[in-house]
Amino acid sequence: MNLQHCYKNTTLKLSSFPLFFLLIFISISIFSSCGGKNKKTNESFFSSSRTLPDSILPREKFVQIIADILTAESSVVQQYDPNESKLMRFEKYRYNIYKKHEIDSNYFIKNYNYYMKMPKRSELFLFIVEDTLQARKDSLRIE
Repeated sequence: MNLQHCYKNTTLKLSSFPLFFLLIFISISIFSSCGGKNKKTNESFFSSSRTLPDSILPREKFVQIIADILTAESSVVQQYDPNESKLMRFEKYRYNIYKKHEIDSNYFIKNYNYYMKMPKRSELFLFIVEDTLQARKDSLRIE
């Protein structure tokens, strides 16, 4: 599958901040796919028998954190405040997201690197995040 199919309903402007975050996701996915083959590549991402390292959040929890961050980025881009830069506003959102989920930036990065380390796992993870965001959007339409 290509990214155009995954994000066909998403409009991104070159000057928007979410594009930067999306490029980070894509870059990590590409670089991790260039590495050597690993026996763990075939592990089932949906397997409940698979155990995570102690320092890694469950996939469902980390999906919620990523979805919150992407939602915050979208909010920052759509708001205008001449007294505050978008980056400063996003940093406030991100701080509150970390606080809400009881993590810090180092813990986030460690989890992010874990979930993006293998191409198949990262691709599947991004599809789950996309579905989570779509479900949130749909729930707002219903209410």
